[in-house]
Amino acid sequence: MSMARILTGLWKNSTETGDKAKDPQLKTRYYKVSKRVLLEKINFIVNNKLSGWNITHLDTERGEMLIEKKGMRRNQIVVTVYQVEPLRCSVDVVSAYEGLGDLGLSYFTVLKFFEVLNKEIAPERK
Repeated sequence: MSMARILTGLWKNSTETGDKAKDPQLKTRYYKVSKRVLLEKINFIVNNKLSGWNITHLDTERGEMLIEKKGMRRNQIVVTVYQVEPLRCSVDVVSAYEGLGDLGLSYFTVLKFFEVLNKEIAPERK
């Protein structure tokens, strides 16, 4: 765990990905599959490969999924899938813990999610 993440985590309890993220590991991920296929894969991953993670809400039309991760503190994760082109989608994730700071746990939750997703579907290389 990097020291900067721990220090930032003293006051910050959430992490999100985006196209303009300064950290390269928090950049939006792109996949060459349809939105439906990507949502199905994410659903499969959460239900079968990530223990303690549960989907609490799924809106396939908007491409949003609310996931709750149980542990010492409750973690809520919002995964959003955007259809960029007919066979190209992007995935953004917001992870937030309850309470004041998370000591970088939300950051590592996002990285863990993408690590498992990238084993199922290879991301686009830029």
